[in-house]
Amino acid sequence: GLQFVARVKGNSKLTILSKRDNTEDSNIVLDAEVQVKKPKTDEMVSLRLVEFLDEEANKYRVVTNRRDLTASEIAEIYRQRWKIELFFKWIKQHLKLVRFYSHTKEAVWNQLWLAMIAYGLCELVRIQTGSKKSTWEILKFLRQYWYDTWDNFMGALLREPSRKSKGRRKKGKPGRPRKYPKKLKTVQIVHR
Repeated sequence: GLQFVARVKGNSKLTILSKRDNTEDSNIVLDAEVQVKKPKTDEMVSLRLVEFLDEEANKYRVVTNRRDLTASEIAEIYRQRWKIELFFKWIKQHLKLVRFYSHTKEAVWNQLWLAMIAYGLCELVRIQTGSKKSTWEILKFLRQYWYDTWDNFMGALLREPSRKSKGRRKKGKPGRPRKYPKKLKTVQIVHR
């Protein structure tokens, strides 16, 4: 009884029953009714398949049981869902929300709310200061200048780099230098 939009792999075995007309959006490649076999029971389920292209021309295939929406609305639902996944990935990586301090319902919600507030504050600082730095860089500055004054934080955040990076330098091979130059193999050139 749940409504869903889920991505399927390119090698999934789907039997196309009928195709729908698509005149609304040029990014929609295919809108069709398909049958999918449940792996455990071998029961056939009828779903709707929508194939679409993103901005970089990558093809995505999603199945859904929502037949009341247009194909472009289903594609937009998946795009927005992916943004939420990236948001939680950022929270796990940068706000250290991988491990919960307690597993009670209230503690988990409190930790999630605190992480989202921290993310929101970093975004607010980035927007208000007009900084070109990423949210992660602003979070690093906030952690470093937590007990310092706001003026010192702003000075560090808006400071231009003092020198240009020359990138990573190549190191020589370890060991003794060669006594004699390396001999190159001779190449025979044949004229025709």
